[in-house]
Amino acid sequence: MSYIGGHLVGDPEFEVFGIGTIDNITSGDLVFLFHQQKITGFISSIPDVIVCREGIDIQAKNLIFVENPRLAFIQLLPKFYTQDYPEPGIHPTAFIHPQARVGERVSIGAGTHVESDAIIADDTIIFPQVYIGKGSQIGKSCLIFPQTVIRENCILGDRVILQSGVIIGGDGFGYERSGDVYLKVPHVGKVVLEDDVEVGANSTIDRATLGETRIGAGTKIDNLVMIAHNVKIGKNCIIVAQCGIAGSSSLGDDVIMAGQCGVVDHGKIGNRVRLAARTGVVNSIPDDQMVSGFPAQDHKIEMKEKVLLRKLPDLWQRIKNLEKKVFKS
Repeated sequence: MSYIGGHLVGDPEFEVFGIGTIDNITSGDLVFLFHQQKITGFISSIPDVIVCREGIDIQAKNLIFVENPRLAFIQLLPKFYTQDYPEPGIHPTAFIHPQARVGERVSIGAGTHVESDAIIADDTIIFPQVYIGKGSQIGKSCLIFPQTVIRENCILGDRVILQSGVIIGGDGFGYERSGDVYLKVPHVGKVVLEDDVEVGANSTIDRATLGETRIGAGTKIDNLVMIAHNVKIGKNCIIVAQCGIAGSSSLGDDVIMAGQCGVVDHGKIGNRVRLAARTGVVNSIPDDQMVSGFPAQDHKIEMKEKVLLRKLPDLWQRIKNLEKKVFKS
């Protein structure tokens, strides 16, 4: 109870042995209900303990009422299930350049390659088969999962998490036409990930042409996201899977991009903007807007247009019928 700050209705001596799901209840499990909705048909037996908001109509032997069940879930889950991370140490098959610097209590897995002048700070875990380029810096207590690439001169703050397959600091997509060929634009800038950034599996963040591509502190990026060169993303943003942000665009703080959104190059999105799924941004979006559609516009207007669009076949038929009557008369 002390971990989640809840109010118990039931037996204070009851023992809990695990955390279960509402569709697979086991004796001794604690079950979370995240949404205030009517639950029907899922209970084969009455749960021993349910954690939920007050006011939910549900049967259980014991109820724990909390203000935010999802937050309580995050706080309580590590008490039952611990992550099995490798112990500090460098695997004998890892290559660490003599001019690289490795901090205390660092774990570096098999087949990892760390180039010269790279810095890995204390308590960071590098899983197997990771590449860390020349001059890159990784902060304290980071988690770098297998088969991740951090190219040269990139900077990661503290507590950064990179899931498997992430590529930080790849060349940006820049070419200039010369006659019959495209000439590659050199990209000599860097990528900076501030503290507490997380990047999902197989996402890519390209290095700047000059200067830096920067991701603000606390921002969380889902799987399969592409962030181009010289992009600036603010603090505590959420970017969901399959979004693409073109070069030199900027996002303010606390922006949420739902799945498959796109932002045109040099686009500017203000603070606290919300983008519905598949929104296409082709111009600037001011602060505190909720937008959707392509091109992006106010979400309420977009929804009205969608409703009218679905009425077009019926309206078209009515117009044809009216034309027939007019011409006959």
